[in-house]
Amino acid sequence: MITHVITLKMKDGSPEHIAHCKALLEGMVGKVDSLRSLVVGVNVVDTPNSHDFVLITTFDDLDGLDAYQHDPAHLEVANYLRANRDASAVVDFEGTIT
Repeated sequence: MITHVITLKMKDGSPEHIAHCKALLEGMVGKVDSLRSLVVGVNVVDTPNSHDFVLITTFDDLDGLDAYQHDPAHLEVANYLRANRDASAVVDFEGTIT
C-alpha cells in the first residue's frame, strides 16, 4: 500500500474557497480507478505555519500512484489547486496511517 499525503496553503484561505477545494478533491472518488481511499482534512488551528488542508490518498502500489498522477480527473483538480496555492508539501510512503 502507498499513502500519498499533500498539504496545501491557498492564496484564498476563506472558508468558502477551502470548502470548494475540498469538494473538488472529494469529487475524484469513483473517477480514478487506482484510488483506494481519499480523505480531506480542513485545518482547525490557525498558526503562521499552518496549511489550509491535507489530502491523504492510498493506492495499491507505486504504479497506482503513477496512474493517479496522470489521470485526467486528477489533473483537472491538481491544475486548479496549483494555480491557486501559496505553498504545498508532499510525502509518499509505503504503508498506511493507523
